[in-house]
Amino acid sequence: MDKQDWTSLEEPVFDELLLENAPDTPPDDLISQITPWRKAMNRVLCGCALTALTLNFLLLNYLLPAIGVVLMLLGFRTLRRENRWFRLCYALSALRCVLTGYSLIRNTTVFPAAPWEQALGVIHLLLLLAVFFALWRGLCTLRETSGLEFSTGSAAALLVWYGILFVLAMLGVVGFLAVIAIVVAYVLILRNLFRLSGVLDEAGYAIQAAPVQLSDRWVVRIFAVILAVGIALGYLFGGSYPMDWAEQNTDTTAEVQEIKDHLASLGFPEDILNDLTDADLLSCAGAKQVVVDVMDHPANRGRRVTEQQGNSFYSDTVYDTKELRITGIAVELPDERESWKIIQHFQWLENPGFYGTESIQLWPASRTDEGWGMRGDFTGQVLYDENGKTYISPYFYLGEETYTSSSVFWGSTQNQDLFAAFSLPDRGENHRGYVSYTIQEMVDGYIVDAWINYTHQMTWWQYPVRSAMETRMVNARNDTGTFLTIQDALQFYPHDGITDLINAE
Repeated sequence: MDKQDWTSLEEPVFDELLLENAPDTPPDDLISQITPWRKAMNRVLCGCALTALTLNFLLLNYLLPAIGVVLMLLGFRTLRRENRWFRLCYALSALRCVLTGYSLIRNTTVFPAAPWEQALGVIHLLLLLAVFFALWRGLCTLRETSGLEFSTGSAAALLVWYGILFVLAMLGVVGFLAVIAIVVAYVLILRNLFRLSGVLDEAGYAIQAAPVQLSDRWVVRIFAVILAVGIALGYLFGGSYPMDWAEQNTDTTAEVQEIKDHLASLGFPEDILNDLTDADLLSCAGAKQVVVDVMDHPANRGRRVTEQQGNSFYSDTVYDTKELRITGIAVELPDERESWKIIQHFQWLENPGFYGTESIQLWPASRTDEGWGMRGDFTGQVLYDENGKTYISPYFYLGEETYTSSSVFWGSTQNQDLFAAFSLPDRGENHRGYVSYTIQEMVDGYIVDAWINYTHQMTWWQYPVRSAMETRMVNARNDTGTFLTIQDALQFYPHDGITDLINAE
């Protein structure tokens, strides 16, 4: 339009052209510049709500608090130029983001927690208390500098609320009614803080958003990418134990070979003899007799088969494959008091897929029967074959563990069991291993009742990641979805120089 046409427009026509060419609503970035205070405070308060929210399904108990700490970081990022207390809130929120990200990534590994990591929950709560203290002081400073009259009691109440929650959690006295009261109080506190934010906004309080080099969107993207990469690396490299594999030395001494020949003549399986360490073989010198019990077990969930017999239908689980062979062996030792070396050997007949960790839990005869007592060390190793060679490794953990388990029927009980924790490579074949210990007769007339509970990881997916041993200690169910426990027992009655196997096939 040339200059003459422009100047010739009448005022109503000019106004109409302006309305037609103006956008319907201001852009989002312009809106945020107009009311940065309300947007920042809403982020902080929504972050507070998500941080305190615990929903134990669909991983929301991890996702929502993570979103919450990021929202609080973004909110205080905008407010950090207002006063030194809001700057402290921003710094503490950044530290909480780092610790939250670390915890989320750490949950994808099975590595034992360092002492300081065991205190992460307390550290998180102390940091949150510090954030709310700084928020309260920041609002107090804001009231003084702005000249506006408003109450900061809600911010102080939030600090007190978390302090009371911390004390109750440490004392372990939070009952159902207390939980209801705590939740109601928290909702009321947040509602008052939201109202305070609105009151300040309506009163005309405005802030200049702190200049940034990265937009909020890029901050969120960077945090998400770091989490994604860290979690992927955790699953890839931290989901299994670092085993000390080495090629097996097949050289042996004449003494060890003589013991192997003697045990084989008593019925000891020769293939398992080659899996034993020299120390375990030497402990069997002069053996009197050998008891062997072999059982193949399915390490799958089978398939359901329904048959009709007359007017009735019968459903059963059929296992087409039994992948795990467990061999229980007892060697009577030439001691003055009746003693047996118990060897419980496992062998994977087929590779079921090894996704992380495996474990063995032993219930020796001495666990429940006063007729037998433990003697000596708990020994064993794991093996596999590849390209015509055999590789061996000690267990990642082998020993006695004291732990507390919970049951619907028995409540909380303290247990002390023998555990072996390990990982097997998905490569190779004939994955196997054994554990062994010695029992000594304390009272005549008791059977030998030696149980092995083998826990196998069925899939790589679980969050947070737990080892097979940890799962077995906290969950007594044989099938937890991620882990499947196979049970077997070597049971026999020794009397008058002979042995009677119990429930042998």
